[in-house]
Amino acid sequence: MQYAVVDVETSGQSNKITEIAVYVYDDEQREIVDTFSSLVNPECNIPVFISNLTGITDDMVRSAPRFFEIAKEVFTITENRVFVAHSVGFDYNVIRNEFRELGADFRRKKMCTVRLSRKVFPGLKSYSLGNLCESLGVEITDRHRATGDAKATTRLLELILDHDLDNSVGNALNVKSREASLPPNLPANVFHELPEQTGVYYMHDEEGKVIYVGKAINIKSRIEGHFADTSIRKWKFKDQIYDISYMLTGSELLALLVESAEIKKWFPTYNRAQKYTGSGYTLCRYRDQNDVERLEVIKQQKAVGSPLAAFSNPTKGREFLRRLCDEFSLCARMTGLQNTQGSCFDYHLGKCKGVCAGEESQQDYNNRVEEAIASFALEFGNYLFWIKGRNRDEKAFVLIENGRYKGYGFVDTLTQISSFEDITDLLVHQNHNPDIQHILHGYLTKLSSQDIVRFDKISV
Repeated sequence: MQYAVVDVETSGQSNKITEIAVYVYDDEQREIVDTFSSLVNPECNIPVFISNLTGITDDMVRSAPRFFEIAKEVFTITENRVFVAHSVGFDYNVIRNEFRELGADFRRKKMCTVRLSRKVFPGLKSYSLGNLCESLGVEITDRHRATGDAKATTRLLELILDHDLDNSVGNALNVKSREASLPPNLPANVFHELPEQTGVYYMHDEEGKVIYVGKAINIKSRIEGHFADTSIRKWKFKDQIYDISYMLTGSELLALLVESAEIKKWFPTYNRAQKYTGSGYTLCRYRDQNDVERLEVIKQQKAVGSPLAAFSNPTKGREFLRRLCDEFSLCARMTGLQNTQGSCFDYHLGKCKGVCAGEESQQDYNNRVEEAIASFALEFGNYLFWIKGRNRDEKAFVLIENGRYKGYGFVDTLTQISSFEDITDLLVHQNHNPDIQHILHGYLTKLSSQDIVRFDKISV
Protein backbone atom coordinates (compact mmCIF):
# COMPACT_ATOMS: atom_id res chain seq x y z
CA MET A 1 0.00 0.00 0.00
CA GLN A 2 1.14 3.54 -0.71
CA TYR A 3 0.55 6.61 1.44
CA ALA A 4 0.68 10.25 0.35
CA VAL A 5 1.98 12.07 3.43
CA VAL A 6 0.99 15.72 3.14
CA ASP A 7 1.66 18.96 4.95
CA VAL A 8 0.47 22.44 4.01
CA GLU A 9 1.30 25.87 5.36
CA THR A 10 -1.41 28.48 4.99
CA SER A 11 -2.02 32.21 5.17
CA GLY A 12 -3.89 31.92 8.46
CA GLN A 13 -7.54 32.90 8.76
CA SER A 14 -8.22 32.75 5.01
CA ASN A 15 -6.48 29.34 4.90
CA LYS A 16 -5.00 29.79 1.43
CA ILE A 17 -2.01 27.51 0.78
CA THR A 18 1.41 29.14 0.91
CA GLU A 19 3.44 25.93 0.74
CA ILE A 20 2.72 22.24 0.14
CA ALA A 21 4.80 19.09 0.39
CA VAL A 22 3.88 15.47 -0.40
CA TYR A 23 5.99 12.38 0.34
CA VAL A 24 4.78 9.08 -1.11
CA TYR A 25 5.67 6.21 1.21
CA ASP A 26 5.45 2.59 -0.02
CA ASP A 27 4.69 0.17 2.81
CA GLU A 28 6.06 -2.89 0.98
CA GLN A 29 9.31 -1.27 -0.14
CA ARG A 30 9.59 0.56 3.19
CA GLU A 31 10.80 3.74 1.53
CA ILE A 32 9.78 7.07 0.02
CA VAL A 33 9.13 6.52 -3.69
CA ASP A 34 8.02 9.97 -4.84
CA THR A 35 7.95 13.57 -3.63
CA PHE A 36 6.47 16.91 -4.55
CA SER A 37 6.88 20.31 -2.91
CA SER A 38 6.31 23.92 -3.83
CA LEU A 39 5.73 27.36 -2.45
CA VAL A 40 2.31 28.65 -3.49
CA ASN A 41 1.14 32.18 -4.18
CA PRO A 42 -1.98 32.49 -1.96
CA GLU A 43 -3.13 35.61 -3.83
CA CYS A 44 -3.55 37.38 -0.50
CA ASN A 45 -1.30 38.95 2.11
CA ILE A 46 0.35 36.73 4.71
CA PRO A 47 -0.14 38.11 8.25
CA VAL A 48 3.05 39.03 10.11
CA PHE A 49 2.46 36.51 12.90
CA ILE A 50 2.13 33.71 10.32
CA SER A 51 5.36 34.79 8.63
CA ASN A 52 7.07 34.83 12.03
CA LEU A 53 5.88 31.25 12.64
CA THR A 54 6.64 29.71 9.24
CA GLY A 55 9.29 32.02 7.83
CA ILE A 56 7.23 32.34 4.63
CA THR A 57 6.82 35.97 3.57
CA ASP A 58 4.92 37.82 0.87
CA ASP A 59 8.15 38.34 -1.04
CA MET A 60 8.88 34.60 -1.07
CA VAL A 61 5.54 33.63 -2.64
CA ARG A 62 5.08 36.59 -4.96
CA SER A 63 6.63 34.76 -7.94
CA ALA A 64 5.51 31.27 -6.81
CA PRO A 65 2.87 29.37 -8.82
CA ARG A 66 -0.76 29.80 -7.83
CA PHE A 67 -2.60 26.69 -6.72
CA PHE A 68 -4.35 26.09 -10.03
CA GLU A 69 -0.91 25.89 -11.66
CA ILE A 70 0.15 22.96 -9.45
CA ALA A 71 -3.29 21.39 -8.96
CA LYS A 72 -2.64 18.63 -11.50
CA GLU A 73 0.56 17.55 -9.72
CA VAL A 74 -1.19 17.52 -6.31
CA PHE A 75 -4.13 15.57 -7.71
CA THR A 76 -1.93 13.01 -9.45
CA ILE A 77 0.55 12.35 -6.66
CA THR A 78 -2.25 11.73 -4.12
CA GLU A 79 -4.48 9.71 -6.48
CA ASN A 80 -5.15 6.07 -5.44
CA ARG A 81 -3.11 6.63 -2.28
CA VAL A 82 -4.08 7.09 1.36
CA PHE A 83 -3.94 10.77 2.31
CA VAL A 84 -1.94 11.01 5.55
CA ALA A 85 -1.27 14.07 7.70
CA HIS A 86 -0.73 15.03 11.31
CA SER A 87 -4.26 16.22 12.21
CA VAL A 88 -5.40 15.13 8.78
CA GLY A 89 -8.72 16.97 8.77
CA PHE A 90 -7.04 20.35 8.50
CA ASP A 91 -4.64 19.62 5.64
CA TYR A 92 -7.19 17.52 3.76
CA ASN A 93 -9.92 20.15 3.95
CA VAL A 94 -7.58 23.00 3.00
CA ILE A 95 -6.61 21.15 -0.18
CA ARG A 96 -10.16 20.03 -0.87
CA ASN A 97 -11.38 23.63 -0.61
CA GLU A 98 -8.70 24.76 -3.05
CA PHE A 99 -9.93 22.17 -5.56
CA ARG A 100 -13.55 23.12 -4.88
CA GLU A 101 -12.77 26.71 -5.83
CA LEU A 102 -11.49 25.33 -9.15
CA GLY A 103 -14.73 23.41 -9.64
CA ALA A 104 -13.09 20.03 -8.97
CA ASP A 105 -14.00 17.33 -6.46
CA PHE A 106 -11.05 16.07 -4.40
CA ARG A 107 -11.74 12.88 -2.42
CA ARG A 108 -9.21 10.53 -0.88
CA LYS A 109 -9.11 7.92 1.87
CA LYS A 110 -7.47 9.68 4.77
CA MET A 111 -5.60 8.75 7.91
CA CYS A 112 -4.45 10.82 10.91
CA THR A 113 -1.06 10.27 12.53
CA VAL A 114 -2.22 12.03 15.71
CA ARG A 115 -4.98 9.47 16.25
CA LEU A 116 -2.78 6.54 15.26
CA SER A 117 0.07 7.69 17.52
CA ARG A 118 -2.29 7.81 20.48
CA LYS A 119 -3.20 4.16 19.86
CA VAL A 120 0.20 2.77 18.91
CA PHE A 121 2.25 4.88 21.37
CA PRO A 122 -0.12 5.47 24.31
CA GLY A 123 0.74 7.46 27.41
CA LEU A 124 2.97 10.13 25.90
CA LYS A 125 2.78 13.62 27.38
CA SER A 126 1.96 15.34 24.08
CA TYR A 127 1.04 14.30 20.55
CA SER A 128 1.85 17.54 18.79
CA LEU A 129 4.23 16.86 15.91
CA GLY A 130 7.24 18.50 17.55
CA ASN A 131 6.83 16.85 20.95
CA LEU A 132 5.89 13.48 19.47
CA CYS A 133 8.96 13.42 17.24
CA GLU A 134 11.14 14.32 20.22
CA SER A 135 9.61 11.50 22.31
CA LEU A 136 10.13 8.92 19.53
CA GLY A 137 13.56 10.13 18.44
CA VAL A 138 12.40 11.32 15.03
CA GLU A 139 14.60 14.04 13.57
CA ILE A 140 12.61 17.07 12.46
CA THR A 141 14.17 19.98 10.60
CA ASP A 142 12.59 23.11 9.12
CA ARG A 143 9.77 23.03 11.68
CA HIS A 144 6.55 24.72 10.45
CA ARG A 145 7.70 24.39 6.86
CA ALA A 146 5.82 21.94 4.65
CA THR A 147 8.83 19.88 3.54
CA GLY A 148 10.25 19.51 7.06
CA ASP A 149 6.94 18.64 8.69
CA ALA A 150 5.87 16.26 5.90
CA LYS A 151 9.18 14.39 6.00
CA ALA A 152 8.98 14.02 9.80
CA THR A 153 5.36 12.84 9.52
CA THR A 154 6.47 10.23 6.96
CA ARG A 155 9.07 8.88 9.39
CA LEU A 156 6.39 8.90 12.11
CA LEU A 157 4.07 6.90 9.82
CA GLU A 158 6.86 4.35 9.27
CA LEU A 159 7.24 3.90 13.04
CA ILE A 160 3.47 3.51 13.43
CA LEU A 161 3.38 0.80 10.76
CA ASP A 162 6.34 -1.00 12.39
CA HIS A 163 4.71 -1.01 15.85
CA ASP A 164 1.07 -1.49 14.88
CA LEU A 165 0.35 -4.76 16.69
CA ASP A 166 -3.41 -4.19 16.95
CA ASN A 167 -4.03 -3.32 13.29
CA SER A 168 -4.89 0.28 14.17
CA VAL A 169 -4.02 1.37 10.63
CA GLY A 170 -6.35 -1.20 9.11
CA ASN A 171 -9.16 -0.19 11.45
CA ALA A 172 -8.63 3.49 10.64
CA LEU A 173 -9.02 2.74 6.94
CA ASN A 174 -12.22 0.78 7.52
CA VAL A 175 -15.01 2.94 6.07
CA LYS A 176 -17.40 1.84 8.82
CA SER A 177 -15.06 2.86 11.64
CA ARG A 178 -15.82 6.61 11.20
CA GLU A 179 -12.51 7.34 12.91
CA ALA A 180 -11.17 9.45 10.07
CA SER A 181 -13.78 12.12 10.84
CA LEU A 182 -13.17 12.19 14.61
CA PRO A 183 -11.14 15.02 16.18
CA PRO A 184 -7.50 13.92 16.34
CA ASN A 185 -7.23 14.28 20.12
CA LEU A 186 -10.49 12.54 21.02
CA PRO A 187 -10.15 8.85 21.98
CA ALA A 188 -12.32 6.76 19.69
CA ASN A 189 -13.87 4.88 22.61
CA VAL A 190 -15.28 8.15 24.00
CA PHE A 191 -17.23 8.64 20.79
CA HIS A 192 -18.30 5.00 20.44
CA GLU A 193 -19.64 4.94 24.01
CA LEU A 194 -21.90 8.00 23.56
CA PRO A 195 -25.62 7.27 24.08
CA GLU A 196 -28.22 7.51 21.36
CA GLN A 197 -30.58 9.27 23.77
CA THR A 198 -31.84 12.79 24.48
CA GLY A 199 -29.75 15.13 26.59
CA VAL A 200 -27.02 17.73 26.86
CA TYR A 201 -23.38 17.14 25.89
CA TYR A 202 -20.17 18.93 26.86
CA MET A 203 -16.96 19.10 24.82
CA HIS A 204 -13.76 19.55 26.85
CA ASP A 205 -10.28 20.79 25.97
CA GLU A 206 -6.97 19.30 27.10
CA GLU A 207 -7.32 20.85 30.57
CA GLY A 208 -10.89 19.59 30.98
CA LYS A 209 -12.43 23.03 30.43
CA VAL A 210 -15.87 23.06 28.79
CA ILE A 211 -15.47 24.65 25.34
CA TYR A 212 -18.88 23.77 23.86
CA VAL A 213 -22.32 22.81 25.19
CA GLY A 214 -25.09 21.43 23.00
CA LYS A 215 -28.38 19.57 23.21
CA ALA A 216 -29.64 16.71 21.08
CA ILE A 217 -32.50 14.26 20.73
CA ASN A 218 -29.83 11.70 19.81
CA ILE A 219 -26.52 12.71 21.40
CA LYS A 220 -24.28 10.38 19.41
CA SER A 221 -25.88 11.24 16.08
CA ARG A 222 -25.68 14.98 16.74
CA ILE A 223 -22.01 14.85 17.72
CA GLU A 224 -21.24 12.74 14.66
CA GLY A 225 -22.84 15.55 12.63
CA HIS A 226 -20.44 18.04 14.23
CA PHE A 227 -17.48 15.92 13.20
CA ALA A 228 -18.76 15.36 9.67
CA ASP A 229 -18.70 19.13 9.05
CA THR A 230 -15.62 19.59 6.88
CA SER A 231 -15.51 23.39 6.89
CA ILE A 232 -12.08 24.78 7.69
CA ARG A 233 -13.44 27.16 10.31
CA LYS A 234 -14.57 24.15 12.37
CA TRP A 235 -11.21 22.43 12.40
CA LYS A 236 -9.54 24.64 15.00
CA PHE A 237 -12.48 23.78 17.25
CA LYS A 238 -12.14 20.04 16.57
CA ASP A 239 -8.42 20.08 17.32
CA GLN A 240 -9.19 21.27 20.86
CA ILE A 241 -11.66 18.48 21.70
CA TYR A 242 -10.06 15.96 24.07
CA ASP A 243 -13.12 14.58 25.84
CA ILE A 244 -16.93 14.58 25.74
CA SER A 245 -19.30 14.19 28.67
CA TYR A 246 -23.07 14.28 28.73
CA MET A 247 -26.22 14.46 30.84
CA LEU A 248 -29.38 12.57 29.87
CA THR A 249 -32.61 14.55 30.21
CA GLY A 250 -35.27 12.30 28.67
CA SER A 251 -37.12 15.14 26.91
CA GLU A 252 -36.08 17.74 24.37
CA LEU A 253 -37.63 20.51 26.47
CA LEU A 254 -35.49 19.72 29.48
CA ALA A 255 -32.46 19.42 27.21
CA LEU A 256 -33.17 22.94 25.93
CA LEU A 257 -33.55 24.31 29.47
CA VAL A 258 -30.40 22.63 30.77
CA GLU A 259 -28.39 23.63 27.69
CA SER A 260 -29.35 27.29 28.15
CA ALA A 261 -28.39 27.22 31.83
CA GLU A 262 -25.10 25.41 31.23
CA ILE A 263 -24.00 27.82 28.50
CA LYS A 264 -24.48 30.70 30.94
CA LYS A 265 -22.68 28.75 33.66
CA TRP A 266 -19.59 27.72 31.68
CA PHE A 267 -19.51 30.50 29.04
CA PRO A 268 -17.94 28.06 26.50
CA THR A 269 -15.52 29.47 23.91
CA TYR A 270 -17.34 28.01 20.92
CA ASN A 271 -20.95 28.76 21.91
CA ARG A 272 -22.12 32.02 20.36
CA ALA A 273 -25.75 32.16 21.46
CA GLN A 274 -27.34 32.30 24.93
CA LYS A 275 -24.26 33.54 26.83
CA TYR A 276 -26.06 36.69 27.95
CA THR A 277 -27.32 36.28 31.53
CA GLY A 278 -29.21 39.45 32.42
CA SER A 279 -32.88 40.29 31.80
CA GLY A 280 -32.18 43.92 30.92
CA TYR A 281 -35.78 44.91 30.17
CA THR A 282 -39.17 43.72 31.35
CA LEU A 283 -42.78 44.05 30.24
CA CYS A 284 -44.93 45.58 32.98
CA ARG A 285 -48.60 46.50 33.29
CA TYR A 286 -50.31 49.34 35.16
CA ARG A 287 -53.51 51.41 35.02
CA ASP A 288 -53.34 55.10 34.19
CA GLN A 289 -55.45 57.89 35.68
CA ASN A 290 -58.22 57.10 33.19
CA ASP A 291 -58.32 53.48 34.37
CA VAL A 292 -56.90 52.23 31.06
CA GLU A 293 -54.69 49.15 31.22
CA ARG A 294 -51.18 50.04 30.00
CA LEU A 295 -48.34 47.77 28.86
CA GLU A 296 -44.79 49.06 28.73
CA VAL A 297 -41.26 47.73 28.30
CA ILE A 298 -38.95 49.29 30.88
CA LYS A 299 -35.53 48.67 32.40
CA GLN A 300 -35.36 45.82 34.90
CA GLN A 301 -34.21 48.15 37.69
CA LYS A 302 -37.36 50.26 37.37
CA ALA A 303 -39.80 47.34 37.33
CA VAL A 304 -42.45 47.22 40.03
CA GLY A 305 -44.07 43.91 40.93
CA SER A 306 -43.75 40.72 38.91
CA PRO A 307 -42.84 41.30 35.26
CA LEU A 308 -44.99 39.78 32.54
CA ALA A 309 -41.99 39.01 30.33
CA ALA A 310 -38.25 39.61 30.16
CA PHE A 311 -36.10 40.75 27.24
CA SER A 312 -32.37 41.08 26.73
CA ASN A 313 -32.78 44.46 25.01
CA PRO A 314 -35.54 47.06 24.35
CA THR A 315 -35.77 46.22 20.65
CA LYS A 316 -36.91 42.67 21.36
CA GLY A 317 -39.43 44.02 23.86
CA ARG A 318 -40.87 46.49 21.38
CA GLU A 319 -41.07 43.81 18.69
CA PHE A 320 -43.03 41.64 21.11
CA LEU A 321 -45.42 44.51 21.92
CA ARG A 322 -45.84 45.23 18.22
CA ARG A 323 -47.03 41.66 17.64
CA LEU A 324 -49.52 41.97 20.48
CA CYS A 325 -50.86 45.24 19.07
CA ASP A 326 -51.31 43.72 15.62
CA GLU A 327 -52.97 40.56 16.91
CA PHE A 328 -55.30 42.11 19.51
CA SER A 329 -55.81 45.61 18.06
CA LEU A 330 -54.11 47.21 21.03
CA CYS A 331 -53.29 50.90 21.04
CA ALA A 332 -49.72 51.81 20.09
CA ARG A 333 -49.82 54.83 22.42
CA MET A 334 -51.12 52.79 25.37
CA THR A 335 -48.25 50.32 24.88
CA GLY A 336 -45.53 52.98 24.63
CA LEU A 337 -44.77 52.26 20.99
CA GLN A 338 -45.88 55.71 19.83
CA ASN A 339 -45.46 58.95 21.75
CA THR A 340 -48.30 61.03 20.32
CA GLN A 341 -50.88 63.48 21.59
CA GLY A 342 -54.45 62.31 21.06
CA SER A 343 -55.07 59.33 18.80
CA CYS A 344 -52.26 57.03 17.78
CA PHE A 345 -51.17 56.54 14.20
CA ASP A 346 -52.52 52.96 14.22
CA TYR A 347 -56.01 54.37 14.80
CA HIS A 348 -55.82 56.23 11.49
CA LEU A 349 -54.72 52.98 9.82
CA GLY A 350 -57.68 51.12 11.27
CA LYS A 351 -55.50 48.92 13.51
CA CYS A 352 -56.51 50.54 16.83
CA LYS A 353 -60.19 50.64 17.85
CA GLY A 354 -59.90 54.14 19.28
CA VAL A 355 -59.38 54.01 23.03
CA CYS A 356 -56.84 56.80 22.49
CA ALA A 357 -59.44 58.86 20.56
CA GLY A 358 -62.29 58.36 23.03
CA GLU A 359 -64.15 56.05 20.64
CA GLU A 360 -63.75 52.84 22.62
CA SER A 361 -64.61 52.29 26.26
CA GLN A 362 -61.78 51.62 28.65
CA GLN A 363 -63.53 48.40 29.76
CA ASP A 364 -63.64 46.96 26.24
CA TYR A 365 -60.00 47.89 25.70
CA ASN A 366 -58.92 46.46 29.09
CA ASN A 367 -60.68 43.19 28.27
CA ARG A 368 -58.59 42.90 25.10
CA VAL A 369 -55.42 43.64 27.06
CA GLU A 370 -56.32 40.75 29.37
CA GLU A 371 -56.80 38.49 26.34
CA ALA A 372 -53.42 39.55 25.00
CA ILE A 373 -51.72 38.81 28.33
CA ALA A 374 -53.50 35.47 28.59
CA SER A 375 -52.15 34.52 25.15
CA PHE A 376 -48.58 34.44 26.45
CA ALA A 377 -49.01 34.32 30.20
CA LEU A 378 -49.73 30.63 30.68
CA GLU A 379 -46.29 30.30 32.20
CA PHE A 380 -46.81 33.21 34.59
CA GLY A 381 -48.71 31.33 37.28
CA ASN A 382 -47.59 29.04 40.09
CA TYR A 383 -47.46 25.43 38.93
CA LEU A 384 -45.44 22.54 37.66
CA PHE A 385 -45.94 20.36 34.63
CA TRP A 386 -44.85 16.84 33.79
CA ILE A 387 -42.64 15.74 30.93
CA LYS A 388 -40.94 12.53 29.84
CA GLY A 389 -38.31 11.09 32.17
CA ARG A 390 -35.01 9.44 31.34
CA ASN A 391 -36.48 5.94 31.40
CA ARG A 392 -39.81 4.12 31.64
CA ASP A 393 -39.82 4.16 35.43
CA GLU A 394 -39.35 7.90 35.75
CA LYS A 395 -41.05 11.18 34.95
CA ALA A 396 -39.67 14.71 35.06
CA PHE A 397 -41.20 18.00 36.16
CA VAL A 398 -40.57 21.69 35.59
CA LEU A 399 -41.56 24.21 38.27
CA ILE A 400 -42.76 27.79 37.72
CA GLU A 401 -43.29 30.33 40.53
CA ASN A 402 -44.93 33.68 39.78
CA GLY A 403 -44.03 33.29 36.14
CA ARG A 404 -40.37 32.54 36.82
CA TYR A 405 -38.64 29.27 36.12
CA LYS A 406 -37.38 27.74 39.37
CA GLY A 407 -35.94 24.44 38.18
CA TYR A 408 -36.64 20.81 37.33
CA GLY A 409 -36.51 17.38 38.88
CA PHE A 410 -37.06 13.66 38.33
CA VAL A 411 -39.61 11.46 40.11
CA ASP A 412 -40.18 7.71 40.18
CA THR A 413 -43.47 6.92 38.41
CA LEU A 414 -44.78 5.17 41.51
CA THR A 415 -44.32 8.28 43.67
CA GLN A 416 -47.48 10.32 44.29
CA ILE A 417 -47.08 14.12 44.14
CA SER A 418 -49.95 16.15 45.61
CA SER A 419 -48.30 19.24 47.09
CA PHE A 420 -45.29 21.41 46.59
CA GLU A 421 -43.65 20.05 49.72
CA ASP A 422 -43.52 16.61 48.06
CA ILE A 423 -41.11 17.82 45.42
CA THR A 424 -38.97 20.32 47.35
CA ASP A 425 -36.16 17.84 47.97
CA LEU A 426 -36.19 16.74 44.32
CA LEU A 427 -35.89 20.20 42.78
CA VAL A 428 -32.71 21.10 40.90
CA HIS A 429 -32.72 24.89 41.33
CA GLN A 430 -32.18 26.99 38.19
CA ASN A 431 -32.16 30.68 37.25
CA HIS A 432 -34.78 32.44 35.16
CA ASN A 433 -33.74 34.51 32.14
CA PRO A 434 -35.18 35.68 28.78
CA ASP A 435 -33.86 32.64 26.91
CA ILE A 436 -35.55 30.30 29.40
CA GLN A 437 -38.77 32.30 29.11
CA HIS A 438 -38.69 32.00 25.32
CA ILE A 439 -38.16 28.23 25.53
CA LEU A 440 -41.00 27.79 28.02
CA HIS A 441 -43.43 29.99 26.12
CA GLY A 442 -42.90 28.02 22.93
CA TYR A 443 -43.55 24.76 24.76
CA LEU A 444 -46.25 25.56 27.30
CA THR A 445 -48.76 26.84 24.77
CA LYS A 446 -48.84 23.29 23.38
CA LEU A 447 -49.72 21.64 26.70
CA SER A 448 -53.19 20.50 27.63
CA SER A 449 -54.66 21.38 31.03
CA GLN A 450 -54.20 17.85 32.41
CA ASP A 451 -50.44 18.18 31.99
CA ILE A 452 -50.34 21.09 34.45
CA VAL A 453 -50.56 20.94 38.25
CA ARG A 454 -51.25 24.35 39.78
CA PHE A 455 -50.34 25.51 43.28
CA ASP A 456 -51.93 28.54 44.95
CA LYS A 457 -48.89 29.21 47.11
CA ILE A 458 -45.36 28.24 46.32
CA SER A 459 -42.27 29.30 48.23
CA VAL A 460 -38.91 28.17 46.98
